[in-house]
Amino acid sequence: MDADDPGDRGAGKATADAPAADANARPPAADARPTAGDTAAARTRATADDTTAVADRAAGPGTAAADGDATGTAAAAGPDATAARTRATADDTTAVADRAAGSGTAAAAGPATGSGEVGSQTAGDRPWRRALLVGFGIFAASKIALAVVTAFAWIGEKRPNVTATYLAAQWASQWDSKWFVDIAQRGYYPEPDKAPAAFFPMYPMLIRGLTPICFGKPWVAALLVANLAAFGALVVLYRLTEREFDRVIAGRTVFYLVAFPTAFFLTAAYNEGLFIGLMLATLYCLRQQHWWWAGAFGGLAVFTRSAGILLAGAFVWEYVRVNRFRLKRSALAILLIPVGVAGVAAFSINAYGEPFAFLKAQRYWGRHLDWPWMPVLRGGKSLVTSHGLRFGFSDLWVHNLLELATALMCIAALVLCFVGPWKLRRDQWVLPLVGIGLTLLMISFPSSHLPYPLYSASRFGLEVFPAFMILARIGARPWVDRIVVALFFMLQAILAAYFVRGGWVA
Repeated sequence: MDADDPGDRGAGKATADAPAADANARPPAADARPTAGDTAAARTRATADDTTAVADRAAGPGTAAADGDATGTAAAAGPDATAARTRATADDTTAVADRAAGSGTAAAAGPATGSGEVGSQTAGDRPWRRALLVGFGIFAASKIALAVVTAFAWIGEKRPNVTATYLAAQWASQWDSKWFVDIAQRGYYPEPDKAPAAFFPMYPMLIRGLTPICFGKPWVAALLVANLAAFGALVVLYRLTEREFDRVIAGRTVFYLVAFPTAFFLTAAYNEGLFIGLMLATLYCLRQQHWWWAGAFGGLAVFTRSAGILLAGAFVWEYVRVNRFRLKRSALAILLIPVGVAGVAAFSINAYGEPFAFLKAQRYWGRHLDWPWMPVLRGGKSLVTSHGLRFGFSDLWVHNLLELATALMCIAALVLCFVGPWKLRRDQWVLPLVGIGLTLLMISFPSSHLPYPLYSASRFGLEVFPAFMILARIGARPWVDRIVVALFFMLQAILAAYFVRGGWVA
């Protein structure tokens, strides 16, 4: 709805009602001379008409008709009464106009077409305070829920010595968590096959730095860093989404991300939350045209995960969109992003004598480049072929279903960013373009060592934040919201209980 529509309709209605109000007024006698009272009445009547028009435009068409009748009645009662009543009418309609204008400014402003804020913010609005409160509420609720799931994961367990400390430690001792904690303690070691080089230094460095204040326990530091980073990611996601859309969609986006079946990785000692937070901070700064901050956060994101290099392309896209190839000194901020790559290379040279050992380390994990559609096709085939049917609802079949469903959800949501009723504005395209890059990385590097064509796709899908934004917009329909929430939470509870007891999920 255009910002001027309410005013246009109000003005049109006021014009239509004006003749009715004039018809009710008593015409003055032909030989009557104007008196001081008449003059005052005329002036105050004019004031009332002006303020009534303002109120009509701000408050809607109904007010114009009511005020028009009141003005006509006051005129019929005589000059003195008219003056008093129209003066009161002027005061009332001015107050109505002030209230209507104050409450409707943000809504009337409408979506921005440039890179500025969407909608106007009223004086005293504190968007970051709101983001902190919403983010903390959802974050705290998710931790309480996972604590309950963790406790119930040991239901029927006959060992009475399963303490709270033991349960907490399980979140820092599963799968990749062990690699991160080992690197934080021992540094990058050569065996097996330079495999540790695949884990970038940012997260292990933070673990090592915070271990002294975490009772000397690296696993405590690992959980502290992971969860603080996840909290920060939720806050920035809310603020970015609110900036691009509105508060309702922002809250739903954060909620859907936390409810996603593999969102428990934001609690475990993994670097997912750290990377998501730094990536979102980079994009928020790009949208705000804070180029140097965007470059700094982008460099830290690359220092955390190799996928962060995609933010260099996002920087170029957004800078050119805003400045139209007019290069300024701020364009040099993009050089901060490759600094993250240089930092990874420095660690690699120090540990392995070569700058890109992290590329060779992929051989240990069986990662290789493939056409992006091939792992998707193989994932679908694994569900319907004789191999899949022979094992039925086995661990292999369920894993491939989860990975394929995640990939297809991300692909479908990214398509809807460009077509359909939920498509984004052109100036917002930098967001889905980053999502496309993340999805391509997710499906284009399968593992040849495992019978999972879309190895870890369900975990990497957490990073494709535009998918959650689109899903949140679709979730405005209550029945969609109920299905999403019920399905996501149910699956996460099952997978989290399986993971915390040593099962591999993604």
